[in-house]
Amino acid sequence: DGLCMYSRFYEAEQMFGFMVSKGCFPDVVTYSILINGYCKSRKVEHGMRLFFEMSQRGVVRNTVTYTIIIQGYCRAGKLNVAEEFFKQMVFCGVPPNIITYNVLLHGLCDNGKIEKALVVLEDMQKSGMDADIVTYNIIIRGMCKAGEVADAWDLYCSLSLKGLVPDIWTYTTMMLGLYKKGLRREADALFRKMKEDGILPSECYGYS
Repeated sequence: DGLCMYSRFYEAEQMFGFMVSKGCFPDVVTYSILINGYCKSRKVEHGMRLFFEMSQRGVVRNTVTYTIIIQGYCRAGKLNVAEEFFKQMVFCGVPPNIITYNVLLHGLCDNGKIEKALVVLEDMQKSGMDADIVTYNIIIRGMCKAGEVADAWDLYCSLSLKGLVPDIWTYTTMMLGLYKKGLRREADALFRKMKEDGILPSECYGYS
């Protein structure tokens, strides 16, 4: 894990090979660590080689493994591939968790695919999984980035009905969206609301 953290992949793979030569076969955790290292370094294809090798060695891929691959392709801007792996994951009976959904939603929203993100959110809720504040922060940010500030505001206003409490990122994202639309009065009112809720302005790193 330490070698992957510092992008020393050659040494990591050497260690990997040494383990195998000594009869210590890598498990799903070992594979996932290596794949994650490659994906974080934008070397998704190298990660995919290990992903396919897992099935050849009889190592069962888990939720973490699939989530890493989905995130890797989202970061590479290959959303269609990321979505295909998400579908494959579900088809193979590997259950996505909240992190998997948030990773996919982040990729979609970051690339302006808000409508598709909302469909994924709906599917997520139909599966019985509750979205958390991170999920809604991702979508609110995506809407603001796409200029859909009114929709973002409606979603923000619905959070209390969902039993969710806005955090620093919710406020920051929404305020910046309002400011960019020229809605300074509304943004200032939200800033005051943030302080009333006990979130100090000094904590609001992204707000200026």
